[in-house]
Amino acid sequence: MPVRRNSARDRARRELGQNFLIDRGVARRIADLLDPSPVPVVELGAGRGAITRELVHTGRPITAVELDPHWADQLRDECPGVRVITGDMLEFRFPRAPHVVVGNLPFGITTAMTRRLLGTPCWSEAVLLVQWDVARKRAAGGNQLTAQWAPWYEFRLCGKVSARSFRPVPAVDGGVLRILRRAGPLVLFGEHRRYQRFVEAVFTSRGRGLTEIVRNVTGCRVRGLPALPRDLTAEGWARLYVETT
Repeated sequence: MPVRRNSARDRARRELGQNFLIDRGVARRIADLLDPSPVPVVELGAGRGAITRELVHTGRPITAVELDPHWADQLRDECPGVRVITGDMLEFRFPRAPHVVVGNLPFGITTAMTRRLLGTPCWSEAVLLVQWDVARKRAAGGNQLTAQWAPWYEFRLCGKVSARSFRPVPAVDGGVLRILRRAGPLVLFGEHRRYQRFVEAVFTSRGRGLTEIVRNVTGCRVRGLPALPRDLTAEGWARLYVETT
């Protein structure tokens, strides 16, 4: 039986966690989710350019970030109007001017990249292709990371993407997550670190129900709270923070 030899490209793809999107319909759907405006696009993890080519049709200025020099060079040849940056998306310096973000995020760095993106100013919306469970949990709320950023962002689930839409085929399906920056924040952004410490304390502290947890954390007795931290809405978290700090 012949033995399949892995090429240098195969080894590099595994090391970089590359799962390329090959479904043009999904790529088109991601591009179509962006609000129709002329602001530039930053694409994270451009890879072979499936989403990039759909973004080109929007007529917007595009900056594509790709870690693998091989695919970055190929993208420059095939999409000459796109500004291609060879580099790590986790270290990319986002523009200071208004822009939107699109990305097929490597599953292994989804949380790290999402956290970095949420702490970055100037972008108005992000459409991200991530693991299905991550997309579902972020959009559904009820978790610490979403609660920590909900006063400034809305998280929306925009569909599942079959694992067969990628090459190589990953072990799990993908999901499209759309993040919108709120026009009117529920908490002043200057208080975000203090607010996030408050949310972390509520999620990690002991107590029989949310009312007791809040009393243990803040010393305040607040009536009318739901049973658990996961049951609070974005508005509920903001109101609880204001009432107890």
